Amino acid sequence: MRLLMENWRKFLTEDEDATGAMEPWLIKKQKREEDALKDLEIMGYSILGELGRGAFGVVYEVENSRTGERLAAKVVSSKSPREIENYKFAMDEKAFMPEKYAKYLPDVKKLVSGGESTVILMELLEPIDPQVAQELFAAQDAPTASKKPQKILKDPEAVAEIVEKSIEHNRILDQMRLTPEQYSEITSVAVNAATQSPHSDVDDLIWTVYSAVIRSLDFQSPAINKAFEKALKDTVLYYFDKQIVPVHQPEEDEDQYDTWTSGGLPKTSALFPEAEGLMDAMKYFMQDQQWKPKDVHIQNVMMRPGTKDFVIVDLGLFKRGIFE
Repeated sequence: MRLLMENWRKFLTEDEDATGAMEPWLIKKQKREEDALKDLEIMGYSILGELGRGAFGVVYEVENSRTGERLAAKVVSSKSPREIENYKFAMDEKAFMPEKYAKYLPDVKKLVSGGESTVILMELLEPIDPQVAQELFAAQDAPTASKKPQKILKDPEAVAEIVEKSIEHNRILDQMRLTPEQYSEITSVAVNAATQSPHSDVDDLIWTVYSAVIRSLDFQSPAINKAFEKALKDTVLYYFDKQIVPVHQPEEDEDQYDTWTSGGLPKTSALFPEAEGLMDAMKYFMQDQQWKPKDVHIQNVMMRPGTKDFVIVDLGLFKRGIFE
């Protein structure tokens, strides 16, 4: 139960008051929550505990006193139309979506508005395995024993993809104003070196690529060599740490509608098939439902008991009508 509550807390932004004083808006928020709890009790729900709270709402575990069904009850301000509309859209339209996509949305049972608060009743979910979650979704901290780097290092195509990106976005090479032909030659040297033999870890890969490029370019400056090494390390580590599932998809002017779900690393993403269905669903929501996924990170995705499907639990920042 404690782990479940902690995971629900994660998808809500922490709400802190630096001075300890109760601000007027906090008093109003507290009153709104109290009224919502009363409404839940009137509706026949027992409050079993608080699962999480934050700047935009609070989530309780509740039980239907008549049926015994347990649900999550998210209380938000009635002045949050975007969030309310998103959950209503999921409740009304999920049944008409293909199941292979719909399963990634929470089962929203009911929305009840009363006064200044709206209660969103939805299915109770469980946490994703922490290591799996941190390997697939954007997170502030990397897992202490992640298997992600080794999985990537074992695949030459994924290694080549990351090295290509790292050379393309290396700030020192960019400052040298190389010609396309020179970039192509350096990339070829780097990729060939990276894929000729296996690597024990990411640092070994970085050193191999660095050595090959230095031999090819001959900077003739220790300072430039060191700056290039640091820039290379930064970019390689960035792509190894980069989440598989994107937090947002591109804006309309980014022209990435066919590739956004891979985050630009399709070979790397292919190593994590458990995320493929979710990314396909996000693409479907965007392109077929004109419903733009947003804020899909480690704190906002949970798992459905039994089926173990990923579920985007927080729909608050999704955006409707992006192609209108």
